Amino acid sequence: MNIVGVAKVDYKTKNLIPRITSKDIAIIDHEDLDYACAYGLASKKVRAVINTSSFISGKYPNRGPKILLNANIPIYENVDKNIFKYIKENDTVKIQGNILIKNNLKVFLKPFTRKQYYISQKISKKNIQNQMNNFIDNTLYYMRKEKQQLFLSRKTPTLNIKIFNRPVLIVIRGEHYIEDLIRLKKFINKNNPVLIGVDGGADAFNYIEIIPDIIFGDMDSVSDYTLKNTKNIIVHGYPNGICPGEKRLKKLKLNYKKYFCFGTSEDAAILMSYFMGASIIITVGSHNNMIDFLEKNRRGMSSTILTRMLTGYKLIDAKGFFKLF
Repeated sequence: MNIVGVAKVDYKTKNLIPRITSKDIAIIDHEDLDYACAYGLASKKVRAVINTSSFISGKYPNRGPKILLNANIPIYENVDKNIFKYIKENDTVKIQGNILIKNNLKVFLKPFTRKQYYISQKISKKNIQNQMNNFIDNTLYYMRKEKQQLFLSRKTPTLNIKIFNRPVLIVIRGEHYIEDLIRLKKFINKNNPVLIGVDGGADAFNYIEIIPDIIFGDMDSVSDYTLKNTKNIIVHGYPNGICPGEKRLKKLKLNYKKYFCFGTSEDAAILMSYFMGASIIITVGSHNNMIDFLEKNRRGMSSTILTRMLTGYKLIDAKGFFKLF
């Protein structure tokens, strides 16, 4: 099998996804490829994915490789990490058999097959008890440290849209977020909720031809197009004063507000909506289990548990909603 394409190269898969197309071959360094990144690559219908790390390390049963295999995208792993020196962005490359070719350069590849996926997953599932023990201990430790953070006085941003006493729909770039959002379009048309996209989750609104009311987060995975067309941008600021998304927005010369809050951007968006008086809060693509958080390279979920304990009576988790149909 010969595959010819344009190389798209990045150590961070989520940074690569916005610029990749169906003409490209993705070259990444991503141990335990997660669902969201794999979904992004599959949705772009890339020609192949080459990973300089293991798709499955065996630490836990991650879901990314299966997404690519089910999309019939050839995937290769454990190649020489010096590939990042040899292959540059937009180089034309060819995969011939199990060899990556650029001019006279040849790099041997190791195909990752469906059989290898099932063997690796079987090993991973044996390790899940140890992972869960560590995950619970870490979560409990940080819950004790962070519980006071829930009720700290926070300045809410001034927006050109009202949240008080209105339903809020928050879309996060998580499992099945696009399928669930498409199924919720009738609800959106009927109830006119405030639409919030958390980072790359904001781009999902393109599938239902709607611009979100608010983009919230670190601005690390949302497209320039969605940023430039959304009226309210809120950068997630952390308790230490750092606002990772600020630099990008300044470069794009876009206006924005800040919201300082502990936890993930998903947690912060829920808490902001809650404290601004939302009548109900619906989440799509939320992260709510251990595998979700391990795939995000987080070893606990204290802020998420605390957030849901406080807001749960207003919170409707629509993750997997599309499966009901």
